[in-house]
Amino acid sequence: MTNLTMERNFLYNIAGNEDRLQRLQDMASSGKVFQRPQDDPVGVERSVGLRNHLSKNRLYLRNLDRAKAWMDYTEQALSEISAVISRAQEIGLFGANGTTPVDARNAIACEVHQLWEEVGTVANRTVEGRLIVTGTMPTWRISPGLDITSDDLTTMLNDVRIYLADLETGLRNPAAANPVTALQNLSLTADVVLAQRATNGARVNRVETLETKMTALDIEFQRQLSNVEDVDITQVIVRLRGAEAAYQAALGAGARLIQPSLLDYLK
Repeated sequence: MTNLTMERNFLYNIAGNEDRLQRLQDMASSGKVFQRPQDDPVGVERSVGLRNHLSKNRLYLRNLDRAKAWMDYTEQALSEISAVISRAQEIGLFGANGTTPVDARNAIACEVHQLWEEVGTVANRTVEGRLIVTGTMPTWRISPGLDITSDDLTTMLNDVRIYLADLETGLRNPAAANPVTALQNLSLTADVVLAQRATNGARVNRVETLETKMTALDIEFQRQLSNVEDVDITQVIVRLRGAEAAYQAALGAGARLIQPSLLDYLK
């Protein structure tokens, strides 16, 4: 075996040691098991799959958060409508009494008109440039194959405004409209509002339950991804120390191996 052959074998082995040392240094500095697909093809495939699931799950979580916020706005609007109807019934009963003076009836009618305007304000309230309770409602994909939306309350709000207008007219001029009939209609609409609040509340409960599950799933995906990608830093440090020692020992052995020269053979 010639010196050239020994040198080539030595350099080949040193290159292998350097490659292992470099990979361990990359793992220690980055905290990741692999930097390139060829480092661990199976691990990279699992990592890509887990990251895809994690990305989709977080999109569902964002949609759940937006859906819940929208439904909270809807509940607030419905609560205000309930308060409007309750107030209209309270003052309307007093105004519909035949013994109530005309001035008092007119004052009550003015307040009923303000309540009518308040319903219009609720109907035109917007979030992110979109009407909350009227018009076309947004739809959110909250899990694979499952969408959720809210209800268009235009008809219900229009009914409330019509009955409030009838009540105002009846208070100002009983001959033109019967305030008692308007109050009865408002009472029926109050039941509709209550049913709508129950429906919205059920949707909120469903969203919150699903949000809890999706959050737990997000944590599980992160745990699995960490198991695939993250290194055991203690183990890597031990292996790195061992690789450094082996590299230094290989350099020392190589130096002694190719130390003899032609003059040594001629002696």
